[in-house]
Amino acid sequence: MNPLDEILARAEQRREDLDQMHADYEAIDATEYAQFNAEQDVRDAVRNTDT
Repeated sequence: MNPLDEILARAEQRREDLDQMHADYEAIDATEYAQFNAEQDVRDAVRNTDT
């Protein structure tokens, strides 16, 4: 394999790795956002029953 092909192959692998990392972080963010919303719903429910 010539040096340019090696560089291109590494760049493609790096892009795939970054795409996977991005997808993983998006999933984590979505989970944390859903958890935050659920916690806020509980707080809102408690606050509304206190009045």
